[in-house]
Amino acid sequence: ESVPSGENQSVAGGDEEAVDEYQELNAKEEQDIEIMMEGCEYAISNAEAFAEKLLRELQVLDGANIQSIMASEKQVNILMKLLDEALKEVDQIELKLSSYEEMLQSVKEQMDQISESNHLIHLSNTNNVKL
Repeated sequence: ESVPSGENQSVAGGDEEAVDEYQELNAKEEQDIEIMMEGCEYAISNAEAFAEKLLRELQVLDGANIQSIMASEKQVNILMKLLDEALKEVDQIELKLSSYEEMLQSVKEQMDQISESNHLIHLSNTNNVKL
C-alpha cells in the first residue's frame, strides 16, 4: 500500500494516471486465476501457451457476449413496440378523460344554475309568505 519516498517522487504525469486506474484483484478474481493456473500447470513454464489458452477462452466469452447482446437487442425491440402500443392506448384514454371532463364541467355549470334558480325561488317564496 505505502510507496517508499524515493519512488513516490519519480511518478510522472502519464504514469500517475496508470497508477490511479490500477485495481487490485478481489478475492473471487484471485481464486478464479488460481483455479485456472492449477488447470494449466505449464503456465509458469510456458507463458506463451498459457496466454494462447486465455485468448481462446476470451474469444469464446466474446462470442457468447455478442450473442447475448443480439438476443437482448431483439427483446429491446419487442419491448419498444409494446411501449409504443401502450403510449397509443394512453393517448386514447387521455382523449376519453378529456371528453368526460368537459361533460362533467357542463353538468356542474347546469347544477350551479339550478342551485341559483332554486335559491331565487326559495327567496321569492319566503318574500311572498312575508307579504
